[in-house]
Amino acid sequence: MHILKFTLIPFMKKIAFPLFLLFLLILQSCATKKNMLYLQDLDAYNNTTVSYATTKIQPNDILKITVSDLNPLVAAPFNISEGSGQQMSVEMMKLSGYLVTPEGMISMPVLDTIQVVGLRPANLEKKIKARLINDGYLVNPTVQVRVINNKFTILGEVQSPGVKPFTEESIGLLDALGMAGDLTYGGIRRDIKLIRELEGKRLVYHIDLTTAAWMSNPEFRIRQNDVIVVTPNKLRVNSAGLIKDPLQPIGIIASLLTLYFLIIR
Repeated sequence: MHILKFTLIPFMKKIAFPLFLLFLLILQSCATKKNMLYLQDLDAYNNTTVSYATTKIQPNDILKITVSDLNPLVAAPFNISEGSGQQMSVEMMKLSGYLVTPEGMISMPVLDTIQVVGLRPANLEKKIKARLINDGYLVNPTVQVRVINNKFTILGEVQSPGVKPFTEESIGLLDALGMAGDLTYGGIRRDIKLIRELEGKRLVYHIDLTTAAWMSNPEFRIRQNDVIVVTPNKLRVNSAGLIKDPLQPIGIIASLLTLYFLIIR
């Protein structure tokens, strides 16, 4: 009986640590799954209405404004010359576009200065068209307005942080995260920060990606000059950039404990 008892003690010592490590890994996996999966209640929001937000023109926007008429010659004075008729790149269009001043103005040929900040592109189209008709320049013009320097900035725990251009009026948050290569394992999914400057005010939104509730809010569509910040979790902060994988601390602890048990044997 005593022989069996003394035989079991070393055996229990040998399996105690692996069992303890397995328990830690299970706890880590449970916590990670709960905090890592996107849109965990997505089915509850199936077949819901999708809302799209229209954006307003801001200072430092670059506008492409095209005025056309049945007779191109009478509309030509109201357009910036684009040179030879070859298709221009986006960068070239930016250089020749209308830059909105900090005071919210642009200066068009013939029409001179126009207040544009706070207007939606569609509203500015109507405003310019009304000026052309009421001042007797054109009878039935067509006006197109488009912001051509749309961009957002994404920082923090994503695969590819930086400034990202887009051509649409607004894009979805998931699209923006996809353009940045998705979040890293060190990013907090429950508190994505969205920073927006609107009509002279700075707004800060907090978005929980683990639920789908935010998808019904048009305010969470990414607009011109938005900033997205993905906060690092505790493991990432504590590692101070030295540990790249959240599971590495557990591996280090396991190695140290293994070395300890080998020494005391």
